[in-house]
Amino acid sequence: LRDPEFAWEHPAITTYGYKNHTVRTETHRYIQYADGSEELYDHRNDPYEWTNIASKPASAMVIEELRNHLPTRNAKPLQQK
Repeated sequence: LRDPEFAWEHPAITTYGYKNHTVRTETHRYIQYADGSEELYDHRNDPYEWTNIASKPASAMVIEELRNHLPTRNAKPLQQK
C-alpha cells in the first residue's frame, strides 16, 4: 500500500464460490456463507481472527450494517465441461 494509514472510504468485498461473501472494513471482517452461517471479527481487538463474535448480541448492529454491502444477486457458477 502506498499509505497504510489512509482512512478507508469503502469496504472491500470478496466473493468465493457461490454465495460466499466477505465484507472487510477498517475495523471488522464479516463473512456470510451460502448455508447462511456467519462470522464476524473485530480487528481492533482480534487482528488474527481467533474469536467469532457474530453470535454476540452486541454485534447485531455491526452485522446489520455490513450486510448492506453484500451483493443482492449472485451469478450461477459455470458448469465444468
